[in-house]
Order: sequence, then C-alpha cells, then structure tokens
Amino acid sequence: MRRSPILRAPAVAAAVTLGLTLACQQPRNVVTARQLLQDPAHHDGEQVVLTGLVQDPRVRSPSEGNSYTSFSVLDGTGRVGVIAWGTQEVASNDLVEVRGTFHDQLVVGRDVMHDAVEAKFVRLLRRAPQPPGTPVSPP
Repeated sequence: MRRSPILRAPAVAAAVTLGLTLACQQPRNVVTARQLLQDPAHHDGEQVVLTGLVQDPRVRSPSEGNSYTSFSVLDGTGRVGVIAWGTQEVASNDLVEVRGTFHDQLVVGRDVMHDAVEAKFVRLLRRAPQPPGTPVSPP
C-alpha cells in the first residue's frame, strides 16, 4: 500500500524542524586550561567544555547553603578549578569532561575562587587506574 504525500508531510516537517534546531544551537566551546588562564577576562561568562584529570576533589557543605564538590582539572596545558553543585562521584586521576560557565571570579559562600568553571555537567570518561592488589569487593 502506498502512503499518501499528505501523511508524510508531518514526518518531513518534524525532521526539518529537528535539523534546524540542531544546526542553530550554539557550538560547543571546547577549550584548554591554557586558553582560559591566558585571558580569563575574555572568557568570563563563556560556556566551555574542558576535559582532563581530576586533582584534589573535595565535597564541601557550607553552613549557609547547598553542598558542592570542588576539584581541579589538569589537561596537560594547565590547571583550572571547578565547582560542581551537589556531590560528584569523582576521584583523583579520573578523566572527566566538564561543561559549564567559566568565571574569572566566582563567589561560593564566603570563598572567592579565581579562574574557575561553575559546572553544569560533569561526565566521567574513565576511572583512575587502580594499583595491582587493590581490593574490588569486601572479603
């Protein structure tokens, strides 16, 4: 049975709308730590994607607000601080992708961080390698 062109029109319209929506989205701004740190004022408020190894992860629970996880991302060109709201399941030397907003000055509670990314999304790409003999489950 042959389909009527009238019945195919909504499917074609939906495909065209989806294609235009994807084409008109703001492109991802994949950056290196060096690019951010060389001219932080230029990148202030910019949406960025940063990939690298987690260093010094810490979960903090300030008395006046929500908890957050802070860590640094080391990408081979430099080191950038990251604040992610809530508790993030990251450990030292995990490889992560961070998407968020770069700030040349970020106020978190009473602390002021310079040249940091306020993460909207943290994706674990690879867990840190475990040394031989590391237990993987309780005995």
